[in-house]
Amino acid sequence: MNKYLLLSLSSLISYNSFGQNLKNGGLNTESTKMLSRIDTAKKREGWTIRGSNTLLLNQAAFSNWVAGGINAVALTARADYEFNLKRGKNLWENRVLSGYGLRSEQQNRTTKVEDLIDLTSKYGYQIKQSNWFATAAINLKTQFSKGFDYSKPGQSYLSNFLSPGYLALGLGVDYIPNDRFQISLHPLTSRLTYVKDKMVFDPDQNGILTDAFGVTPGNHFVYQLGAYVGGRYRAKLMENIVLDNRFGVFSNYLKDPQNLVLAYSALLDMKVNRFISTQITADLFYDDNQIGKLQLKETLGVGLTYKFGE
Repeated sequence: MNKYLLLSLSSLISYNSFGQNLKNGGLNTESTKMLSRIDTAKKREGWTIRGSNTLLLNQAAFSNWVAGGINAVALTARADYEFNLKRGKNLWENRVLSGYGLRSEQQNRTTKVEDLIDLTSKYGYQIKQSNWFATAAINLKTQFSKGFDYSKPGQSYLSNFLSPGYLALGLGVDYIPNDRFQISLHPLTSRLTYVKDKMVFDPDQNGILTDAFGVTPGNHFVYQLGAYVGGRYRAKLMENIVLDNRFGVFSNYLKDPQNLVLAYSALLDMKVNRFISTQITADLFYDDNQIGKLQLKETLGVGLTYKFGE
């Protein structure tokens, strides 16, 4: 948990730095500029529909290259759709995230580089005329296909579709000043971890069953009740460069609430023209019920992108 102590200290330092910007009961110029950027472009009435489809390619080829090398190609497809409706005090937000990628190397087996299904639907009712909404949200997260530890070629798969599958239902409040920034505070969140494929309980195929994602052999799910804090901020760094940040923290009231589930995702999209862009992604994840270590995934690719909406 030393990582989280450092994370907490870093947050505290950021808080203190922000506090030093307070002068005579008000914010100094730089802080005012930052908040003005966040609070512009209020939520619009009616439907807001936007999305992107991306096909990224990474490739390396060698022929009579004295320094050596292995021919390799990686192809990743991603989709990100949002369907949001604002009508009076009612706000209904829906997001579909998916991605799948494979890498093929000469004389080596094909490996998976990305696999994600992430579905979210959220209803909020505006509290008076503020940017706060009383909210109910549901989220489903899983993967398309089998997942392996490629450092252990003799081992069977460790995960599969709905193994695990995470279903979360949260109640609380959201602060949503505009389409680019929001914070979620859900003190009542039910989280169900589901394991459909019983083979993930025996990855070594030796007949010795082990827990998988917190689920014990013979069962298919484990239930948690806790608190969730999350947020998102889409920042336009400069013309044609956008950084999309998401984070989430979950604490289980029923068992070991100090063992937080932490997730952070960032996507840096650098647009070349209407149909070509470069994308860099970084994902951090920690869950004691998985490997009990900080997990990191980073990708970079150039490819074709088709976007619609705003």
